[in-house]
Amino acid sequence: MKIHNLIFALIALGLLSGCSRNPETSKKRYLESGQQYAKKGKYEEARIQYSKALQLDPRFGDAYYQLGLADIKLHSWEDALSAFQHAFELDPGRLDAGLQAGYLYNAAREFDRAKEIANSLLQKNPDSVDAYVLLGDILVGQQNPKEALEAYAKVAELAPKDGSAYERVALVEASMRRYTEAGQHLRRAIEVNPGFVEAYFNLSTLDRFQNQPKEAEEILQQGIDQNPDATPLYIAKADLVYSQGKGDAAESLLRDLRNRRKGDVDTFLATGDYYAQHGLMEQAMGEYQSGLSSDPQNVDLKNHLVEAYLVRNRLSDASPLNDSVLKQKPEDSLARVQSARILLAKGQSQEAIASLRRQIIDSPDSARAHYVLALAYREQMSFEAAKSELQEALRVSPGMNLAIQALARLQLSEGNIREARDYAQRSVQLVPGDAESRLLLGDTLLSSGEPAAAREQFGIAQKLVPLDAAPHLQLAAAYQAEKNWVEAERQLEEALRFSPKSAEALAALADFLVSRDQRSKAIARTQEYLAKYPADPDIHVILGSLEAGADRYEQAKSEFERAIQLQPALITAYLRLAKLDEGRGDTDKAIAGYEKALTLQPNLAPLLTLIGNLYLENKVDLANARKYYERALANDPNFAPAVANLAYVQTKQGSDLNIALSLAQKAKQLAPDEDAMTDILAWVEYLKGSQGQTLPMFQECVRKDPERAVYRYHLGMALLATGDKQQAKSELEAALRLKLSSDDAQQARNTLARIQSN
Repeated sequence: MKIHNLIFALIALGLLSGCSRNPETSKKRYLESGQQYAKKGKYEEARIQYSKALQLDPRFGDAYYQLGLADIKLHSWEDALSAFQHAFELDPGRLDAGLQAGYLYNAAREFDRAKEIANSLLQKNPDSVDAYVLLGDILVGQQNPKEALEAYAKVAELAPKDGSAYERVALVEASMRRYTEAGQHLRRAIEVNPGFVEAYFNLSTLDRFQNQPKEAEEILQQGIDQNPDATPLYIAKADLVYSQGKGDAAESLLRDLRNRRKGDVDTFLATGDYYAQHGLMEQAMGEYQSGLSSDPQNVDLKNHLVEAYLVRNRLSDASPLNDSVLKQKPEDSLARVQSARILLAKGQSQEAIASLRRQIIDSPDSARAHYVLALAYREQMSFEAAKSELQEALRVSPGMNLAIQALARLQLSEGNIREARDYAQRSVQLVPGDAESRLLLGDTLLSSGEPAAAREQFGIAQKLVPLDAAPHLQLAAAYQAEKNWVEAERQLEEALRFSPKSAEALAALADFLVSRDQRSKAIARTQEYLAKYPADPDIHVILGSLEAGADRYEQAKSEFERAIQLQPALITAYLRLAKLDEGRGDTDKAIAGYEKALTLQPNLAPLLTLIGNLYLENKVDLANARKYYERALANDPNFAPAVANLAYVQTKQGSDLNIALSLAQKAKQLAPDEDAMTDILAWVEYLKGSQGQTLPMFQECVRKDPERAVYRYHLGMALLATGDKQQAKSELEAALRLKLSSDDAQQARNTLARIQSN
């Protein structure tokens, strides 16, 4: 009996172990285990289980699909795409995997790959609503609205009770300025789905576009009646009535919302964000703090409150609160980014950059970390590095509008109008109702020489934020481009009416008046504002600049010094004061002034280069000039002016011309369209004996900027080397008339003497 039991036990053990070695059973267990981890939010552990299943069966499509979903949760977009692509290739009829791969390709703006998948899915599933949605989204990204409309119309035909189908049609129609049809389709979306909050919101936005605030308010109220707990609709209506100057009505709406959603954290967040959006930071902080009274450990509320503190520059409040978030959640990505922002606000940009780099090593898919790192680089004038980080942010999060807008601004600042316009259009396409996106697109159109088209965008922005000064400032710029001086001045006055304390608006009006030869009026208006706001340092800087332009040195100096008294960390005032001394020929005093500014921004490459230039051009102190250029490049190795000027110092010190040539070539690569980079490269090559090859380069520089003395000098020397003495003499004389720097001037005079003696 015992032997029988033993044999039975051994057989049972053998059966069980044989079962555990069955790959088919094991892979399913790993899959199920991974899904259990995923349900608990443990996506790293889920990935491990799915990977084990795939080790047993590399053709296990379900494991690839689940692996892709886990990768999405972990923001590992490339890994997710690879997993979905594998699942789709194993089973080309698998709709879920194909859709996910298509969405990811579309988000990465690889439209052709995404479209190939969408069409493949439709061949196998001709009635797939999701595949038509994907196709429509791709066509929108390709800026092909007519075909996108056809795809979305098919969605509405296949799913007539789905309000989102009509909404998609409406949004495309709105982008085509077919506002009547868009409104009809949004109403249809609401009709088939009265609980569709987004449709009410978009229809109200469309009405605001068309300057129909009454209709916009009515549709939002209809949405609230149908969805009495829909916080976004209350916020949207409050925003609408606030923009009409009805602050009390907006507050009444928010009170209704608070009473209905008592103690609700999301409501505190939404109302706080509403106040922050309108610049009412004290009220915003009050909402976040009230939320924390209900839920003291809520990380979202803490993070939003830190943001509000940073906006108000309350670093002593922001820092400990952010530290408490990190103590509570050490890996909270937003809190870690905010730590870097706090360092930036303290002027510790290098430390901020180092902190963000460490965070990106730990979390390479943190779009916000890449974005803030870009801001840090931009602050240091490292524009190429800033663009690279913004591109990374968009790779991780293709819909990050802040990064899209920042890229548009960077491209615009560098004169890359077409690229800036593409990004601005993408921003408008992403958020049609965002006033900032409209202003940005208008700026690119204005820079393209299309003021009428720019005014249209600025006008839309003005309707979206009618109490904001910014659209009026941009409208003024557009009218100035059209030489409509009366309307331009009216818009500037409107900007000041809406934002009476805005130094930006006052500076714009002052600049306009100066451009119209009305400096006295500009000074009078600024003094009028200074009487109202005597403690505003920015207004003192504006008045000082106006006085400096009128050659009233003492008055200008007094205003800049007063600004510094009011705000000792105001770097603009130090720079203006130093520039004033530089203009009067007091180089030592100017350098001392710039050095004071440098104490506030010790790593600012442009400022270090500026001081180097004074040593080079005014004092002919090559050693100190080199020191400042090298300091600038230690902080930003790609700051082209410092690279070029260091190359020039190399030539002056009789150093290795090969090193000078390498530096000049790098400067030219960094700023290929800058005349100064062409000139220094040509000069180094001239010194190395390639005089004939450099002549066209010098001629191009002089053609673009004939008033630049050094260009005329270099061209003269090159002409002489090629045997054209008469033209060389003409260029050298022109260089001396234009006040060539002292050492070059002496060389030019010596050369002219030799020409005349021969």
